[in-house]
Amino acid sequence: MIALKKKTIATKCSDHRTISLIAHTAKIIAKILKRRIERKIEDVFGDQFGFRRGKGTRDAIGMMRIIAERTLEIDEELCACFID
Repeated sequence: MIALKKKTIATKCSDHRTISLIAHTAKIIAKILKRRIERKIEDVFGDQFGFRRGKGTRDAIGMMRIIAERTLEIDEELCACFID
């Protein structure tokens, strides 16, 4: 992508416009490849969290909080193992 100035003195990002040099067909092929790679990654990583859409660390922390709250409600022990 190339940033072209809209104004003579461009100091902000909004003072520029971008032009993509990738052809439309190349963008479509890139999206198809991205989807195929994501499917393969899901098969390999499964339920592992981190750096994926819907599988980020915030999601994992939220799930752990829900599990902890539910175990407190039913007065059970909770054992967790974190691997770094």
